Amino acid sequence: MPPECLTVLAPIKPGEVDALRAVLRPIGDDINGTHMPPGGRPHVAFPNSRDIHFARFAILTDPDRGPGRARLLYASVFDGSLEAHVAELADLSTGFEAIWGKLEGYAGRESFAAFLKAHAHQPAAYYIAFRDHTVVSIREAITVREAAAAALDAGQPAPVGSSPDLFARAGAALARIARAAPIVVDAVAAFATFGFTDVTRGTRRIVASLGRYPLFRFANQLTGNALPPRRSPYSRVPIDTCAAPAPLADGDEIPSISSALPAGFREDAVSQNQLTLVTVIGAEGPNRVRAVMAAIDSFARRLAPPGSLIGISTIHFVRWLVIDDGRRLMMVSDYDGSWESYIDEFAEMILSGLDAIWETSLAYPPDGARDLPAFKWFLRSHQVPAEVFFSAYPSETVLNIVNGTRVRSAGA
Repeated sequence: MPPECLTVLAPIKPGEVDALRAVLRPIGDDINGTHMPPGGRPHVAFPNSRDIHFARFAILTDPDRGPGRARLLYASVFDGSLEAHVAELADLSTGFEAIWGKLEGYAGRESFAAFLKAHAHQPAAYYIAFRDHTVVSIREAITVREAAAAALDAGQPAPVGSSPDLFARAGAALARIARAAPIVVDAVAAFATFGFTDVTRGTRRIVASLGRYPLFRFANQLTGNALPPRRSPYSRVPIDTCAAPAPLADGDEIPSISSALPAGFREDAVSQNQLTLVTVIGAEGPNRVRAVMAAIDSFARRLAPPGSLIGISTIHFVRWLVIDDGRRLMMVSDYDGSWESYIDEFAEMILSGLDAIWETSLAYPPDGARDLPAFKWFLRSHQVPAEVFFSAYPSETVLNIVNGTRVRSAGA
């Protein structure tokens, strides 16, 4: 069973934002709980979990409730059932009420599961780098890889397994076919739900720059599909990119409530990084962006090989959510390396896909991701810093895990 995700957005009580941040910030600063004061403090012992891959808390603006209002984001990826995850989250937490008691509608620990479910949002698209692996199996693969590397360093032979036999290879091929087969059903459902025009337009926009794949290159040539000409040879990036983010167009919003806190807060703390984005969808965009999400979700679930999304090999998990009755688009990502390299890789590998995802958002650059400086400023302006960020394997990249699973399979 692939890892599940939970994305909760719950309104914070008026006047409680600073108090909630004062609780969350020390948890994020000391995720392992190694610097607890003598009297203790509220904490969530994420490292004690055997099932949580990644988790974060962040505080966002809540413009629909009025100026100065805010809401709490809790986002996690976990193994097993939602019920088990919620129960574990409660068990891992001390000072439980210090966090959840500051949220509107929270009625106590007894109804915690119902509260989270009432404020949970389902992803419109969800990519998992390792669909067949749990936290436990990934950690085991890491251990095997490290042991093999240590053996090689010591001049000892690394474990070598036998090559898969014909039946094993045939079984793997059949499994891939079985996984991919429902993509036809996905396409029919997308046309029925979102309409022929938006699905076709969204798909064409996604694949316009994917000529490195023969199938997409042939389809683009057959249909005359290509990126539109650039509107200007010059970048639209503001001159002062060190200033605090401000709305970039009429109706645009800045989702972070603290201009004093850099959008990149908690970046580069471990080998992985986190990215949370919230943009405002234009009036004509909700159905179109949902159609694009349906195409991305289908590809991610049916065709993406382990550890790679259209050639991008730095993403552990990423999900997009259309929230607030279609008015906003949220992205929640856990990835390797720096923010700059992550965005650069996206722009290089899936340029047209970025435009398909965000071109309906207000303030999106006229030349999209081809105007890379302006695109990065657009993302930074709509990024929400994480108060807490947890990774179950903070030193491991996607490629390291790929190698670990291969070494483990070879030694089996």
